[in-house]
Amino acid sequence: MKNIIIILITLILVACNPKNPYEGTTVKLTEIKSFALPKISIRAMVLLSDGNVAFAGSDATFGFINTQNYTIAVSDMKNRGVISDFRSVAATTQNVFILSIGNPALLYKAEQSGMKEVYREEHPAVFYDAICFIDDQFGIAVGDPIEGRMSVITSHDKGAQWEKQTWSQTPKLEEGEAVFAASNSALTHIGNKIWVVTGGTKSRVFYSENKGYKWQELATLPLVQGNPTQGAFSVAFYDEKQGIVVGGDYQHPTERKGSAALTFDGGKTWEAITPDKAMGYASCVRYIPNSAGYGLIATSANGIFFSNNRGDSWQQLTGDGNYYSFLFVDEQTIVVSGSEKISVFKVGIDKR
Repeated sequence: MKNIIIILITLILVACNPKNPYEGTTVKLTEIKSFALPKISIRAMVLLSDGNVAFAGSDATFGFINTQNYTIAVSDMKNRGVISDFRSVAATTQNVFILSIGNPALLYKAEQSGMKEVYREEHPAVFYDAICFIDDQFGIAVGDPIEGRMSVITSHDKGAQWEKQTWSQTPKLEEGEAVFAASNSALTHIGNKIWVVTGGTKSRVFYSENKGYKWQELATLPLVQGNPTQGAFSVAFYDEKQGIVVGGDYQHPTERKGSAALTFDGGKTWEAITPDKAMGYASCVRYIPNSAGYGLIATSANGIFFSNNRGDSWQQLTGDGNYYSFLFVDEQTIVVSGSEKISVFKVGIDKR
């Protein structure tokens, strides 16, 4: 009987810990197409339901990439008198939404007839940093604090109307603490559960288990913090327990200490990645789909990085390119954005 129990426990442990599909491997990036965007930086992209990509960037620019024939369409909002930058983009199965930074905050919904303004907010301190849709009905955007509270707007009707949460509903931030608009990924979700990370004078993770109706502070992150250029820039979760946060100090991109941390309990506790295994400053991180949580890619001012062990250590894949954001079209294809260009790469596995 004792032997049977031991066998059962072993089988359960194996089932709970799926095999690492990237063990003993690295990945190779092959550039398929690069689109030049002179004087434009792209910090936000979203995968559409048809497999194509929408993006938003500086100088009121937005556009679309067809991932089947690798073509691009670029436009801007200058004909509407918009002079702000767009650093947030989200989508439902029917519509794309782009959100500006600065005052006034402008949120547009793309329709067949053109861009429709669905939200406007005017305040000297208004600055929205990230937006996403949890499902086709519910959207949420987060921004820098006004009167000491994080700005949060939500929609419950497919993005047709947006409402700002009241001052008492939203998380209280310290003076000099804010959300970063580096890659539209300081906000993430798994189902109805939402995580938001901050930086600046303090770097923390805030959490809501009910679509942002109520918030709680989960933890102060073990990242470098204290100055406006430091803290958490991007957060990703593979499931409700396993997650990663990256950031650091964008003025010192090669400094590795305090640039990334891991959680395996939903964000309650975090363990810093040791400097000898970290990649330095990074602005966007995502798990490779169907990787059992082992495979990750991150983009930074130092190039593109890969981890095959749940983020515990990192390998540099490219040594050039100032990249801000990226997303997976599928397991074998990523679209990477940065300063004056967007590139499409194929992702291949190499045995080491």
